[in-house]
Amino acid sequence: MGRKIYDVIVVGAGHAGCEAALAAARMGCKTLILTMNLDLIAQMPCNPSIGGPAKGTLVREIDALGGEMAQNIDKTFIQIRMLNVSKGPAVQALRAQADKRLYSLAMKHTLEHTPNLDIKQTIVEEILAEEGRVKGVMTNAGMPYYGHAVVVTTGTFLDGKIITGETVYPAGRAGEFPAKGLSSSLRRLGLTMGRLNTDTPPRVDARTIDFSKTIPQLGSPTPLYFSFQPPASELIFPEPNPIYPVPQETPWRRQLPCYLVHTNRETHRIIRANLHRAPLVTGFVEGTSPRYCPSIEEKIVRFPDRDSHQFFLEPEGFATMEVYVQGAFTSLPEDVQLAMLRSVPALREVEIMRAGYAVEYDYVPPDQIYSSLETKSIEGLFLAGQINGTSGYEEAAAQGIMAGINAGRKVRGERPIVLGRDQAYIGVLIDDLVTKEINEPYRMMTSRAEYRLLLRQDNADLRLTPIGYEVGLVGRERYDAVERKRRAIERELARLGETWITPSEEFSQRMIELGLAPLNKGINALQFLRRPEIAYEAIQALIPSPNSLNSEVIEQVNIEAKYAGYIERQSREVERAKRLEERAIPSGFDYDAVHGICNEAREKLIRFRPQTLGQASRLSGVNPTDVSILLLHLEKDRRVKALEP
Repeated sequence: MGRKIYDVIVVGAGHAGCEAALAAARMGCKTLILTMNLDLIAQMPCNPSIGGPAKGTLVREIDALGGEMAQNIDKTFIQIRMLNVSKGPAVQALRAQADKRLYSLAMKHTLEHTPNLDIKQTIVEEILAEEGRVKGVMTNAGMPYYGHAVVVTTGTFLDGKIITGETVYPAGRAGEFPAKGLSSSLRRLGLTMGRLNTDTPPRVDARTIDFSKTIPQLGSPTPLYFSFQPPASELIFPEPNPIYPVPQETPWRRQLPCYLVHTNRETHRIIRANLHRAPLVTGFVEGTSPRYCPSIEEKIVRFPDRDSHQFFLEPEGFATMEVYVQGAFTSLPEDVQLAMLRSVPALREVEIMRAGYAVEYDYVPPDQIYSSLETKSIEGLFLAGQINGTSGYEEAAAQGIMAGINAGRKVRGERPIVLGRDQAYIGVLIDDLVTKEINEPYRMMTSRAEYRLLLRQDNADLRLTPIGYEVGLVGRERYDAVERKRRAIERELARLGETWITPSEEFSQRMIELGLAPLNKGINALQFLRRPEIAYEAIQALIPSPNSLNSEVIEQVNIEAKYAGYIERQSREVERAKRLEERAIPSGFDYDAVHGICNEAREKLIRFRPQTLGQASRLSGVNPTDVSILLLHLEKDRRVKALEP
C-alpha cells in the first residue's frame, strides 16, 4: 500500500489550526490536522471569551470569509454584549463569554463532520523538507505524514515552560507537554527564533465568592450574534449552578452574568511587598510580555498612583464552579495570589481552583514570512497564530483562515489571497506582522487601523464575503444574499439622494408628532438623514421606502449617510495609497545596487524583503526619500526590461 499524501497538513488544533484546517478542507483539499490532545481542540487556556474592540471585528471578518469562530461562539456563549454603544460605529464591538468546554466540543464536532479532513492525536517532532520545499512532518513515534503544504499553529507550545513564583516546569499550557523537538526542527530549517511570554489569572471557586459584594454585568436583553448567519439554535446547555445569583432569563436567550469587583490599597500593598518574588518584574522570565495586557504586578509598578484596578469575575460555563478572574494576570507564587484575592471584600473567603501562571515560549519573528503567511526560506511551509508573535484567540483564528486559504491555493497553483489594510482588520494584522519589529506579543487594536471607519464590524460581510465566495468557502446562496443587501443599500441611498422634502402643514404636524422641529425650508432627504437628531425611523415615517428593508440594510443606510464625509475622505486616502500598494517589488531585487538610500533603510529592506512599495514605506527606518529613490530604481528596471528583446 502506497503512502498517503495530503494536500495540506495542519500542526496544532487551537484557534488558528482549526480555522486553517477547515478552510483547506472546505476548499476541497485533502487535509490532515494533528494535535497533542483531541480533548482540547479549540481550548481557551486564558479568558473564556471572544471579541472586544478590534477583536470582535476580526471574528466577523472570519465569518464573512466563511470561517467558523463566529458560528461556534454563537452556539456556545453564556453571555453577549455590545461594547462602546455610546461611541461611533468604528469602535463598537461585540464581546461574548463562552461556555469553555462546550466551545471546545462544538469545534471538535465541526472538525469531525467536515469532509476531506482527517484528525489525529500525536506529537509532531520535525518538519520534513528537501531542497527548500516542505514535504511533510514526522511524529515523536517515528510516523511520517507527507503533504504538499504544512501549516504550523503551535501556540505557546514551542519549548514552552510554566512559571509561578519560584516554580518552573516544561509545559505548553498548564498540564500539557511542550513541543521541544519541533522548535529545534524549525531552527535546523534556518528559521530564527525569539522568546515571548504571556500570563494567565487564577481561577477561583464560585462557592467561595460573596456575590452580594459584586456589581453584576448583564448580557444583552436583545438578540446579538457574531455570525451574519447565526446558527438556528444554541447547544443544549445544562442548568446553571444555583450558586450564581441574578439569573438572567432574557426573552431570546438564557445568559449568565459576570461580576465586577475592585482591588484596593491593601491588595496593592500585598503585591508590592512580594515583587521580589514576581518573575515578570524581577526579570527571571526571559521572554517579553504583552504591553497591552499586563500582569497585575506590572500594573502596580507602572501606575503607582492608582488606588484601584478592576477585576471581572467571569464564569467559565453554566455547569462549572470555576470563575476566571479577568484582570488578575499574574505569575506571583500561589500564596501571594491567594492573599491578593482575599484582600478584595467579595473574595474574603475565596479558594483558588487553578493558580495563575506565566508561560514562556519560542516564536518565529514574522519578518521571515510573506503576507501569504508562507515562510520565505521553506516553500509550502506556512505559520499562523502565536508562533508569529501574536496574542489572542481572534488574532490566531484570523491568521489561521488566511494560512489555510493560501496553503490550499498554493497546492492548486493559484496566487495567494492577501487582504489590504483598506479591506480588513485581518489585512492590517498581517501587514503589521510582516513590516514591523515584533518583539512583544502583538494585540489587535482599533488604533492600528488607519481606515477603521471603512473597516467596521457591521459591514464585514459586504467587504469580504465576495472573497470568501471566490476562494470557495462561501456558498452561492449566501453570496447572493450579501449582493442583494448591497443593492438594497445603494438603492435606498440613491432614493434619498433624489428625494426632496418640501415643508407643508401636514408634514410639519407629522414631524411634531415624532418629536422633531418642523422644517423652515425644503431639504434633500439624504441631507436630512445626516442630521445627528434624525434616525432612519423618522425617514420611514415621513417618506417611507417603497421597498421592504431589513434592519441590516437600515443600519448601513444610516451609517453611510451620517458618516458620508468621513467615509469619502478615508476612501480618497485609500486611492492615494493604492499607487504604492500596487507597485510590486521583485522577490530577488538587489537593494545593494540602490544608491542614495540610508544604511538603516537598506538593512530593513534586505531583512524584511517587502513585496510592495507600500509595505516598504511602512518599515521603520525607511523614510519617504528612501521610498522615492526605490521607486526611481524600480521604474528604471522596468524600462530596461521593456527594451530587452
